[in-house]
Amino acid sequence: MIKRFMLLAACSLLLMAAPVFAGTLEELAQDFKEVSGYVVLPVQGEFLIDLDASKGIAVGDLFAVVQPGEKITHPVTGEVLGSLDVRKAVLQVTQIKAGYSQARAVSGAAQVARGDVIRRFVNLRASFLDYTGRGEAFYADLTGALPGLEWQDYAAAQAARPAKPAAAAGSADLLVILDGHGLSVRDSAYRLLHSYSSPTVKQAAVSAPLQQAPVAAVPYRLEAAPAAPIGTVRYEATFPGFKTTGSIGFPAVASDFVQHGEQLLVAASDGKSIKVFVVGEKLQQQAELQLADMAQVASLSWWQPAADKLYLAVTGWQAPKVSSAIYAYDNGSLNAVEESMGKFLGSFDRDGDGRKELLLAQDFDRSLVWGTRIKKAVLKGDKVSLGALDFKLPHRFTVVGSLMADLTNDGKPETIFVRDGLMYVYSGTKKLYRSPKMMGGTLSRFLFDEDPNARETETNFAAFEVAPVAADLDGDGKLELLSVASDSSLLAAPGIGAGVKKSWLAVLKKRDGMFVKGTLGEELEVPLQGLAVAGDRVLFVATETGSVFGEGGDSQLLVFPLAR
Repeated sequence: MIKRFMLLAACSLLLMAAPVFAGTLEELAQDFKEVSGYVVLPVQGEFLIDLDASKGIAVGDLFAVVQPGEKITHPVTGEVLGSLDVRKAVLQVTQIKAGYSQARAVSGAAQVARGDVIRRFVNLRASFLDYTGRGEAFYADLTGALPGLEWQDYAAAQAARPAKPAAAAGSADLLVILDGHGLSVRDSAYRLLHSYSSPTVKQAAVSAPLQQAPVAAVPYRLEAAPAAPIGTVRYEATFPGFKTTGSIGFPAVASDFVQHGEQLLVAASDGKSIKVFVVGEKLQQQAELQLADMAQVASLSWWQPAADKLYLAVTGWQAPKVSSAIYAYDNGSLNAVEESMGKFLGSFDRDGDGRKELLLAQDFDRSLVWGTRIKKAVLKGDKVSLGALDFKLPHRFTVVGSLMADLTNDGKPETIFVRDGLMYVYSGTKKLYRSPKMMGGTLSRFLFDEDPNARETETNFAAFEVAPVAADLDGDGKLELLSVASDSSLLAAPGIGAGVKKSWLAVLKKRDGMFVKGTLGEELEVPLQGLAVAGDRVLFVATETGSVFGEGGDSQLLVFPLAR
């Protein structure tokens, strides 16, 4: 079963992964296709041009006003190879009419005359700003797809790249920006012209090659062999290192585990409904809830404010806002307690007793996504209110994709969170560790306009990462950190199968005063959602993607057995 599942998932991912790269280039080539025309006449400080929507013209398009130059001829055949045209001005379309369009002069207004030749997205200065450090290969394909632009050299562009992309305004006619928000093209005033799903970028492996073979009794591999463990952990290796417990019944975009009394529960959602299962040797469904009012589930978090009470906090996205809810779980049913909260919700075990007693609510900020105001939920009877925190959190903290655990063994919980492909570990507001890229790899992500009512607005991106877990995997009495990692696009289309090429479980261990990276198990050709360590098992949900929006797929609960 697991071999068949992995084969199907691998084939599905292969079919989808390749078009992500090609599709982005094809979209760029179409949107920035050369179109030629003429300046008709100046009108009220602008210029009329003889092009309209029938020629594929859009508001914001840039045209070089070209002065034909000396012809280039082949010295033997006499064939005309081209001409040394000179750009004397740049126009930008402001309005499109039937049969013509209006354009303002971005530069060189005094040089523009009636009858001048204009060319869309040709002879313009273009810079590629790579804020990921992994876009050089894509840059080579990009310049090949758009040869009419005057591209700044990749190395020179990165050397002159400002700390914030907006500061590059005015440095070129076109700015092509690849960063944690995705791929965007902006004009010299930093106005957004087009945004795309990020290209698939080749990335280095998460860990350096092993310097020594790992100790056989430890279920994970660190960058260098760790000291002999105190315990006697070993694991049963089955291809590819994981066992299938059962099918969720739909492609899950979010899931979360909880130990409730004698039962281990997992909640999962495909964005439109929620299922709850008891996890044993097989999955046993206990509850199902169809969500009529919540447009799209973004994340799930079990909350246990008391030992005998269990709630499911659901963060949902209902454009253009966050719309969250809290459900009480009782006797196999989910009953609404709070709805339409308008906050990101996440639960935490702050005191280390194994129960996630703390629920945090974070504001949604359209420009920052994750707001700076965070409060804790207080349960009074069946009512939930929000109160102030009595501890400090890092400035970039997100209540989703995070946890609190004592990794340094000093009796105080550290704060750990995954954001924009990086994992952070903080003690209070002091940063202890920041991982390389490739952490996370969620299926739950959304694009939205910062100002949906504005004519021109920037596009932002929210990714709801899978929360890491902390557990003593090697039996030495100290916690390791286990997290989902992936080789995936920085920003792919919202929905399932969003550019995730392979996934694995990353391990982070504090050793000799340093955090050391490693891996557990084998790489999988499927995205992962939800993660837990229960007794002698590591559990997670792997999603076999169907279409790009998740139709026709399924998810499996996989187990990595730890025999102690």
